[in-house]
Amino acid sequence: MGSDNSPALSLGEPLQVCDKKRKRAVRKRWILTGSTSAVLKQLTLPMLWAILALFSADLMELYFASRLGVEELTAMSYTLPVQATLFAFAIGLGIVVATRLTQAKEVEQLAAVSLIFTILTGASLAMIIWLGLQPLLTMLGFAEFSAREQVWPTLERYMQYRLGAVVFFFIVMVVFGVLRAFGNMRGAAQLLVMFAGTQILISAALFTPWAQSALSMSGLERLGIAHFAAATSASFYALYLLRVKENIRLKVHLLSQRSRQAFRRLFRLFIPVVAMQLLTPLAQSLLMMIVASQGSDAVAAFGVVMRIEPLALLLPMVLTTSLPIFVGQNWAANKSLRVRRGIKQAMAACLVWQSLIALVLFWGADMLGVGFCKQSFVSHSIELAMCILPISYAALAGVMLYVSCCNAIGRTGLALNVTLVRLFALSLPGAYIGAQLNGFQGIIWALALANFMVGAWLIYGAVHTRRTQNTLALG
Repeated sequence: MGSDNSPALSLGEPLQVCDKKRKRAVRKRWILTGSTSAVLKQLTLPMLWAILALFSADLMELYFASRLGVEELTAMSYTLPVQATLFAFAIGLGIVVATRLTQAKEVEQLAAVSLIFTILTGASLAMIIWLGLQPLLTMLGFAEFSAREQVWPTLERYMQYRLGAVVFFFIVMVVFGVLRAFGNMRGAAQLLVMFAGTQILISAALFTPWAQSALSMSGLERLGIAHFAAATSASFYALYLLRVKENIRLKVHLLSQRSRQAFRRLFRLFIPVVAMQLLTPLAQSLLMMIVASQGSDAVAAFGVVMRIEPLALLLPMVLTTSLPIFVGQNWAANKSLRVRRGIKQAMAACLVWQSLIALVLFWGADMLGVGFCKQSFVSHSIELAMCILPISYAALAGVMLYVSCCNAIGRTGLALNVTLVRLFALSLPGAYIGAQLNGFQGIIWALALANFMVGAWLIYGAVHTRRTQNTLALG
């Protein structure tokens, strides 16, 4: 009896691993053969709630800051490009680690090395930003802020907690990417919802009358503590999902040759991926400098716009994470008609979504402006932006899907060129010219026009390519 049972016990874990691989193979076949709309819906819907929760937490944080006063709202708005840079690094790490893990034979070894790489990267980045925080904010225009001496001590403590949470937040985003790559969309969505929900609940609890009377700390400091606590707890939950749900044990011998090779491969892949991800935060930083030239009130208004924009672009942002999975695998299987059908359906969904969002934001622009700040210039600037920018988001959504699909089929050079043209050839020069001509209002109109121009350029290119193909086919 004992000899019969022992093989079963020893084979238990390998059988679990084989079952995981079998499920992933079944899922891949489903992506290649299932109904296009059903596949896209199942890939997208879990992430919709996850991304909604994540960006809602960011917006709620800024809303709590606005309740403290226009000075605190402005101070936090100056830090948004720094926060966007951290988020770009987190996304880049997630892409790199997920790519390596899905291709690896020894998943446990590489998973442990990847987590150590994530921790070292996060700690190094947090230290660099902390040491250069004042010069960074000065470069963004913080030195021109009239209330800088008043809010700097509380802003500094807020950033201490924010930067202290970087390692934990990076772990969350890396595990999120790994779970998605392994097909565990529900687990990935649960992780982000748990993180965002915890942050909102703790923030709300710290702003109750009891907490405000019992805890002697500034409002911005409370927001920093909420983010730190949420990131810490979510990182432990992320490791639980990795170990229990994906059955990945963390085994590592740091000094072994395999570990050193894994570190080198991760680093080589990390540099180009993060460089691509950093283009948007870099453009946001330069844009913030242009906005800051219009005064601190313009910075406060633009900070709110920066937090609302991801929510307005929620569906295209989620599709940029799900559509490449569909496009990449079907393109590799030479199913170009299926790829075209999927892209058309995604574009149509985004067009309907952005039209509805533009209407909602147009009718609710005045409530948003007054809701975030009662100071007249700030509230009117938010209202103006919500009336103008969302009209151009349909074009921007098309650009986002185009870039993500180019990356999915290996045309990274084309994706990079489109991104560079949109950000650095149109948006930034247009914003600078708009600021010189008509202040903050000119910046908003220039950004909307840039979105339309890139969208029109891509439509023209697609139509021209289609006509050329038809002409060649007829010939």
